[in-house]
Amino acid sequence: MKFRKKTLYRAIVLAVFSFILLWSAYFFCSNFAVKPVYDFLIKVTSPARQLNDIVVVTIDDQSINKIGRWPWKRIYYADIFEYMENVAGAKAVAFDSVIVSYGNKQDDEEFFKRFAKLNKVIPGVFFSAQDSFFHNENEENLDKIFRDKFSINVNDLRKEKPEYASCSYSLEEIMAGAKSMGSVLSHPDEDGIIRKAEPVFYYKGNYYPSLALAVFKHLYPDAKFELSKNFFKVNDTNIPLESGRFGYIKWYKGYESNPYKTISAWKIIKREDIDPSDFKDKIVVVGTTSTALKDIKSTPMNMDYPGVYIQATLIDNLLHGKFMVKPSKLQENLLLFVTVVLGFSAVLLLPPLYSSVLLGLLSVGYFYVCLFFAYPNNIALDAITPIIFIICIMLVGYGYEYFIEDDKKRRTRNLIAKYVSKDIMETILDDIEGTKLGGKRADISVLFVDIRNFTHISETLPPEKVSELLNEYFSHMIPIIFKYKGTVNKFIGDALLVIFGAPVENPEHPILAIKCALEMLDKVQEFSNINIGIGINTGEAFVG
Repeated sequence: MKFRKKTLYRAIVLAVFSFILLWSAYFFCSNFAVKPVYDFLIKVTSPARQLNDIVVVTIDDQSINKIGRWPWKRIYYADIFEYMENVAGAKAVAFDSVIVSYGNKQDDEEFFKRFAKLNKVIPGVFFSAQDSFFHNENEENLDKIFRDKFSINVNDLRKEKPEYASCSYSLEEIMAGAKSMGSVLSHPDEDGIIRKAEPVFYYKGNYYPSLALAVFKHLYPDAKFELSKNFFKVNDTNIPLESGRFGYIKWYKGYESNPYKTISAWKIIKREDIDPSDFKDKIVVVGTTSTALKDIKSTPMNMDYPGVYIQATLIDNLLHGKFMVKPSKLQENLLLFVTVVLGFSAVLLLPPLYSSVLLGLLSVGYFYVCLFFAYPNNIALDAITPIIFIICIMLVGYGYEYFIEDDKKRRTRNLIAKYVSKDIMETILDDIEGTKLGGKRADISVLFVDIRNFTHISETLPPEKVSELLNEYFSHMIPIIFKYKGTVNKFIGDALLVIFGAPVENPEHPILAIKCALEMLDKVQEFSNINIGIGINTGEAFVG
């Protein structure tokens, strides 16, 4: 019963400690490890882009040097837009910007006039979860224009519909002339890195497209959209969503290696060194990459990533139906459960070396699958938490094994402390495997000591006094035996059978036995009513 209680206690302690450790590991991974590892895998596994159907026109540092200081006259935008639509024959022109203020009146009027004649340019708007501090006196009219012209039909199956509180519109004249508009809002995570995007926005009871979705709608006017907790369905393509809103972006090699053909804006404005065929039947994304204009974001690909390339990537993802697929919470938790079961099974059922090799191979194999199969195929597995769980399980398992072994040593120590010296005991415990406890032949010395006339003494004294006498006698003799590295082989009433040279070999066992006997004879003089006899023999014996 006592053993069962102790076993149950150990099981409870092990379970509680394991739960606390694994929960701490889960918290650590969720908050500090999963996203950096995700970023690393995205960066090393993202492919170079093979298609050339998207072109970026960038207002870069060279363009500002060629055209003049910022902000530019709006007519320069008209030059770019008209060239793309009327000369080059682009399919669509996405403008990654929101023009919210007026500039030079004459230039603005010319820009508005020219812009109204265009059919393929899609400017941006900006939604916010916070109510705007500034309200346009013409806000109701802008809301009406925005709703009537740019809202889209979405079959929303979600129970909860997160709604934006405000919207920064482009100028009314731009809204009046535009045939389509889309949100340029990006969604960084808590660490400031953009990993996902929102395809559709819910505002004042209506649905509005992102800039990427607006481009898609421009190209496919009859497209149908359905929104659910886990997917955004575009025609027959399901885009996986997190929390019913965000899709994980499928990235391509960083903009330094030009995943999208990039042309400086000044070349189009000045009509220098450009070929219209570079833009024919392409989707053109116009935005800024100049560091002075500060449209620089942090992404898994680069900490200084121009926003225009994010918009190009989102358009690319949407047109080709390629987003990262993140497993659901249920699937992730199931994976962790399997990890825990396999981990503890290996640690508790296999020898330490075998379980270490097996769990090490499982960890390496899992990371290999993430690196060479899952991420290249757009499956964003949690690549770190299962591995951290395995490490924690190994620590728990080996800690438990160490505790059990330590407990065994402690019980063994208590058991043999009555028979051997401390030095011999520690030698045995430190090398239990090496100390042969079975039968063997050995050269030893045997010392036999007993009390003379003990039968007469025991008959003349009460049993309590006899026991007291023996306890006092043994309490003086045993330390002397241990002092000379002797092992008490047997207690035979008042007699002791002591071995020197076993179970731990010692070539000086004859001398140690003699020294022990002499000191025992000296010590017994302190007992007025006791005399002892000692016999010693040295030779080969079968010990065990």
